[in-house]
Amino acid sequence: MMKGLACGCILLSVAACGEKEFYDDEQYRKECYIVSNDDNIFGQEYTFGENSVGYLSIYASGSTPVDKDVTVTLRPAEDLLKAYNQRVNGTSYANYAEILPESCYTMPEGWSVTVTSKNSYTLFPISVNIDQLNTSKTYYLPLEIASVSDYQYSATKNYVLFRIYMKNAYATTKTDTYYQMYGTTIDLVNNGTTFEQIDPAAVPTVFNATKRMTPVSENAVSIIPGASQTSSDTEQRYVKMTVTDEIYQNPILGDDGLPTGKTIPVQVVKVEPKNEGSTCVQVTKAFDSVTGEELVSYFNPADKTFVLNYCYRMPTERSGSNELWHKVREEMSRMN
Repeated sequence: MMKGLACGCILLSVAACGEKEFYDDEQYRKECYIVSNDDNIFGQEYTFGENSVGYLSIYASGSTPVDKDVTVTLRPAEDLLKAYNQRVNGTSYANYAEILPESCYTMPEGWSVTVTSKNSYTLFPISVNIDQLNTSKTYYLPLEIASVSDYQYSATKNYVLFRIYMKNAYATTKTDTYYQMYGTTIDLVNNGTTFEQIDPAAVPTVFNATKRMTPVSENAVSIIPGASQTSSDTEQRYVKMTVTDEIYQNPILGDDGLPTGKTIPVQVVKVEPKNEGSTCVQVTKAFDSVTGEELVSYFNPADKTFVLNYCYRMPTERSGSNELWHKVREEMSRMN
């Protein structure tokens, strides 16, 4: 009996030692990889007017901690974006993403970073200036691991398509930016010298819509004008709104709709076509039908709202020999 018990203890001791050695040893190879989603895509948001920095995460994985410093070196890999475009967009060339121009980015700490034995990951900084980019396009910076000083790098997560998202104070391309809009519209004709209502007795039609706003530059955004949003909207249909430094003292109205004698400082907004040409929307100023004074478009920094007054028309809109225009007033507040 005692002999059997002793043998059992010995076996348990050996098994325990074996188990400890088993878990202390590396069970699979250590690999360095770039963090990204399932499609090897990772994006960062950059701000117009700033030379800001975004980051990639570089990891060293394994069943045991990293026991030495590892230098990971990256390099550009343009062919990766070409393959992605062909796989995702096929022959729809208009949808192809573009490579981020070399003049728009720098690597402030060089092309190499180090994963240390104290931490299994490190950050790879990428400085990007988006001021010259077109927000109507999609930009990627394709990168791949060129070498590691030790261990190995992943065969599947050794590259990333680093997507550049653009934003300003009013909108972003990372997600759709929506504004709730309440407005009025009335149709006018231009007889060559003045704008007149098609129906002198008509009153403005009230409408509202959820409008998507896209950044264009540091101080400009674009929207579809009025209530003309359709599923076939193109760049030619967009108007651009530029928030200027010019201050306008906007009269404050009372509950009765009459001026109170008080004003609030707001920033004047310039409304114009996003693109020029015979196939693009046309925009002109709007005037008060009674006083004849120009109606100002502005942005109120206090409550972050836009108030727009302008006239627009599509190139195909005509009434007889006269041009048909839509006079609109829009009040927009950001939803998200």
